[in-house]
Amino acid sequence: MLDLAFETSSSMGSIALGNEKVIVQSIEFKGPQRHSASLFPALSRLGIPRLKLRRIVVGIGPGSFSGIRVALAAAQGIALAQGIPVVGISSAYSVAMQMKEVIRLGVFSDAKRREAFCTSFKNGELEKDTYLIPMTELEEHAKTFNLAVSAEPLPGIPKRVYPRAKDLLMLPDSLSGWIKGQLIEPIYLREPVAAK
Repeated sequence: MLDLAFETSSSMGSIALGNEKVIVQSIEFKGPQRHSASLFPALSRLGIPRLKLRRIVVGIGPGSFSGIRVALAAAQGIALAQGIPVVGISSAYSVAMQMKEVIRLGVFSDAKRREAFCTSFKNGELEKDTYLIPMTELEEHAKTFNLAVSAEPLPGIPKRVYPRAKDLLMLPDSLSGWIKGQLIEPIYLREPVAAK
């Protein structure tokens, strides 16, 4: 059976159909409109809802909070209709999969409020889960890696690498980073402003 994957944590969104062994179809979308305007036409092009799926995989960031929420809502709606599970995983795993040859990889994104997210990998394996650093320390912190990348412009990080849905499908079930069997939320390491 096939899995459906969503990745909308950056300005380049994507969906993919496949499993650990094969990618049947992958669609990327980027443009002036939000992912909510592109996601549903892309799902129609994949043939949803006539396909019977095994599960739905969602990249949960860090990244665009609203983009991830759109993907989660769509995934949960499809999963409810088909009676299948939704699983989540950090979008940074997609970037690590694309850059497996890098000894120490830092995957950065803007966390807003003058902070940045960082997830570190060593030879494609998670070294340190997502953490926050002050934006004033970003350039120095990026120098501690063999390669520092970000999907969006950040000071001192010139290399752009976008997370992709098709990479999430290829991740092994044995990874410890999977979030299963609970309410899946975007990665957000701070208390909301409204709660303060």
